[in-house]
Amino acid sequence: MASLIAAQSDRWPTQGSENVIWGLIRIVIAQQVSTHRAWQIVEQLTSIYPEITKDPGNCRLDVNVLRQFGIPEKRANCCITISQASEKIKMLVDRGASWEEALLGIKGIGPWTLAVFRIMVLREPDVLPLGDIGLERAIRNFYGEQLDVEELAEKWRPFRSVACWYLWRTLGNRQLG
Repeated sequence: MASLIAAQSDRWPTQGSENVIWGLIRIVIAQQVSTHRAWQIVEQLTSIYPEITKDPGNCRLDVNVLRQFGIPEKRANCCITISQASEKIKMLVDRGASWEEALLGIKGIGPWTLAVFRIMVLREPDVLPLGDIGLERAIRNFYGEQLDVEELAEKWRPFRSVACWYLWRTLGNRQLG
């Protein structure tokens, strides 16, 4: 891992720099699509809703517009729900709820979405996104064999997010965060 990190010109950003609700919406958009395709959709979305990056709660997202970008209906509805509940979500977190608790009950937010959100948006240093295909591919490419992700990641504690971030970068994709 040390050689991988040393070979990178960019460094793990320890602080998030965007509206967290927008970051969450962006991660939902990236579910089950390539990172390249996710960024295409994000660029289309921000061209129609430029205010979404700063104040997603004041965006009146339309399911039909989101569907035109290729977002499946359930995922589009998840983005709309997040946007509409943004103030409530932030209030719950401000009052001490975990993000898991604040997002509980929003259909479309599962373990992968939450893990990638915590890594890419919140910049929590020790999260492992199990089942991430890109991470599995990067591990195969870097280590040259199929390894058990959980077992390998134990060596990275307490910086599993950081290790994932550097491994994802080896795939040559524009980062989600």
